Order: sequence, then structure tokens, then C-alpha cells
Amino acid sequence: MTAAVAVVVAAGVVARFLPRGSMWLDESLSANIAQLPLGDIRGALERDGHPPLYYVLLHAWGAVVGWSPWALRALSGILGVAALPLAWWAGLRVGGRPDAEGVRDPARARRTATAALVLLAALPFAIRYSSETRMYSLVMLLVLVGYLLVDHHRERPRWSTAIGTAVVAGLLLWTHYWSLWLLGGLGIVLLVQAVVDHRRGEAHRRNAELGLAAAIVVGALSFLPWLPTMLYQSAHTGTPWGDVVRPAAFGVLGMIQVFGGSVAEPQLTAYVVAGLMALGLFGATNAIGRVELGWRVRPTARREGVVVAATLALAWAASFVSRSAFSARYLAVVVPLIVLLVAMGLTAIGNDAWRRIVAVVVVAGFAVGVVVEVGRVRTQAGDVGDAVVQVLDAAPAGSPEPLLVTCPDQNGPSVQRALRDRGVDDRVEVVAAPRLDDPRFVDWVDYKDRNAAIDPAEVAGRITERADGRTLLLAVTEGYKTLEGKCEGIQTALIQSRGAPRVLVSPDDRNEDEPGMMLLEFPAT
Repeated sequence: MTAAVAVVVAAGVVARFLPRGSMWLDESLSANIAQLPLGDIRGALERDGHPPLYYVLLHAWGAVVGWSPWALRALSGILGVAALPLAWWAGLRVGGRPDAEGVRDPARARRTATAALVLLAALPFAIRYSSETRMYSLVMLLVLVGYLLVDHHRERPRWSTAIGTAVVAGLLLWTHYWSLWLLGGLGIVLLVQAVVDHRRGEAHRRNAELGLAAAIVVGALSFLPWLPTMLYQSAHTGTPWGDVVRPAAFGVLGMIQVFGGSVAEPQLTAYVVAGLMALGLFGATNAIGRVELGWRVRPTARREGVVVAATLALAWAASFVSRSAFSARYLAVVVPLIVLLVAMGLTAIGNDAWRRIVAVVVVAGFAVGVVVEVGRVRTQAGDVGDAVVQVLDAAPAGSPEPLLVTCPDQNGPSVQRALRDRGVDDRVEVVAAPRLDDPRFVDWVDYKDRNAAIDPAEVAGRITERADGRTLLLAVTEGYKTLEGKCEGIQTALIQSRGAPRVLVSPDDRNEDEPGMMLLEFPAT
């Protein structure tokens, strides 16, 4: 059993560092913003929509190890690996709590710790975001650190754990805005539990919970300097690429994406995981080894489940009111708690043989998802970069540099990054339509309104004028939200003025993160 656990964990660690091709849009934006001087990061994020902590860390990391895709992704990989022993420790804590009869079971604690470690190590969601240049691996690590501090403080209040909780609460807010809902949900649960403990006469626990709630408030105060920027982002950037979702998307569909992704086998496994999660919430093994289910059953992880439910309820309400979109990756703020619930559900299976069978089924389903994730191409920017290299190599000596236009501007960061990784970014001029400006960034401020005002013929005219006498390359994607028909109109107008283009790259719609991209070549005129 120990050898099997070691193999799964080792494979999960390795998978977090395997290369995965060119950076897609969000990764490229992270890298490009982080590569700015520190003083310019705030201004760039004001137009992007995120808090700054991860970008500052990535800035320091890139300055030391370099700016290649693998080097930048390695930061998330290290953070993801660092979360694994914390998951084991958290499982040991939750599994070692006294049951309804006040009995602590060391064997149950060890089983829960092992289950939590294996689940997080093999979870495709955790592996994906431990191999991506985004902040979600950092979020999960901070949540686990905060969880351990809160759990220690509830059992034995100390100034050190209270201060640590305040620090982690602040760091979470400076990392991702969905931390607001996690901290809000946790604060509500703590205050309700403090009232209950007060009525029971348990002053020690009441004071501990009030102290934790106060620590969260103190941590939140550190976020005040960034609050004006967050309010500006909320009013002007938003999530124009997505739609508001119903509550079920936060629950059922969100969990399926976390534990199953877009692959059929892991999605089937997600239903098994959902059953284990329910078992962790409403089940426990009695003295004769049978599993008991029901609301009156008091498993030791129910508090974690209540925090998850409160977090999702606050998140959905805020999303509904602000009309903002939802993505499963935002669930990173609760994934560590869900892993603990699933681990408790697995531990609640009293029969050793059945528990191991269920564990093998879950890990096998996860393994399929990991294999697909490791081999999945996230963007066609690499194909575009390779095609541009071929164009440059075939051009006669002394030819003027070609003009590469990305449409929409959301293609710009990944394409420009791919050219940079191939060392040809200085041999081609790259601009992003419709503004024909810096392709490294996307200005999300009032994005929907600006896109509605685009005149494709006018943009095509400016492109034609700028590309006079040069080869024109157009990296175009159809169907982006708020841009419906705009890039297609620009392409049609260019064909009318420059003639039929040559298709260098055809769109591949198998990419989950970005729609298929097409590269067209218009000969020099």
C-alpha cells in the first residue's frame, strides 16, 4: 500500500513539471504583465482585472530563473508540490478529531491523511494549475496554510495562529478576488458557531472563533490600499468572455469540471467522488464497521462542508448581482476543503477491501484525465509561430519585415509570446486589432462597448495602409463573445483589397482554452 501511494504521489509531482507547449492567452498575459517594471504592474492590472501578489512573485521568479514557458510554469509546480504535505497534515487533523462519542482514532487520522495526499497529488485540476502560469496553485497552497492555522487556533488559541490567520487572509485577498467569498463564508460560519458555543457555555471555543473572525477582518484591512483599483476593475473590466450561470453550475457542473474536466472517464469518476463527498458530509462508520448516513450522523468534516456551501452561495449571489461570469478554475479557493471532504468519505468506508477498490477507481479515472491534460495543446499560437518562422525563412534577402495582425486582440499575447520563444519577435511587426496596438496585453476596460463600436472596413483600411509594400499575416479567430462578426468583417475587407490569401494554419477546435486560430498570408503589394 505504501509503495502504491508513493508511486501515485511521485507521478503527480512529475506531471506538474511536464512541458505543455506554448502559453495560451491567460498565461501569456501573466508573463507579460509580470515582466513589466514593478511600478507598472498596478497600471497593467487595472486594465486586466486581478490583484497583484502573484504577478509580483512571478516578476521576481522570472528575473531569477528566466522567462521561458517551462521556467515560468515551474513556479506554479513548486507551489503545487508544496501543497501536498500540507494536504496530508490537514487530513491528519480532520481525521483525528474526536467522533460523536468523543473518541479519537489514530488509524482513521492516518487513513484520511493518506487519502487527502493521494487525491490532491493525482487530481487533474491540481495538476493543471500546478503547470500553468496563473495564480490558482498559489491560492490552493494559501488555503491549506490558512486551514491548518484556523484548525490549530480553534483547538488551542494562540497569538501566533491568530496573527498567521490574519496574514494568510490578507495574502489570499491580494492573490484572487474569489478569496472574498471564502473568507466571507468562513467568517459567517465562525460567527454562527460562536453564538452556538456561547449558548452552550463553551466560552473557550467562543473566544477562539471570535478571535479568528477578528483576525480575518484585520487581514482584510491590509487590502484597503488596493480597494480603489478593485472597484475600478469591477466597474469597467468584468468578464466579457463569459455568461452568468445558474446556481447548479457552481455546484454540480463545477464539481464535475474540477474532478472530471472535459474527459469522459474522469467525468464518470466525478460522480464517484461526489458520492464520497456526500459520505464525508453525512456518513460515518459505527462501532461494528457499518456506514451510517443521515443528518443526525456527525462526521468530523461537516464544518468544512458548511464553509464550502457558504462560499459558493456568496459567490453565486455576487455573480448574479454583478452579472459576472463563472469559470471552474475559480473553485480553487474551495478545492482543498473539498479534497478533505472526499478523503473523509473514503475513510468512512469501513471495509478495507472496498475502500481500496474505490480508491483505485478514483485514481485510475484521475490518471486518464492527467494523461489527457499533459498531452493537451492549449493554444494554436505555437502552430502560428512555426508558420511565421517558415515565412521569414522563405522571404528573399532584404525583404521588409512582414506585418502580423492578430484579430481579435485576445490572440495577441499568445502569438507574440510564441514568436518570442522562437526568437523571431524582432523580425516581424505584430499589432493587435482593432486598435493596431501592443499585442502583449488586452485592455479589458469597457471591452464590450468598445467592440460594439468597431467598424471592420475602417480597421481593414488602416491595416492595408500600414502593410503597404509588405507581406500581411492575419492570425484570426472567429466567434469571440462581444466580437461576433467583427474579425470576419475585417478579413472580408482585406480579401477585397489585397486578394485571396494563402491559409498557413487552419483552425483546430480541440483546444479547450482558446478557440481555433487561423493564419492567413496576403502577399506583398
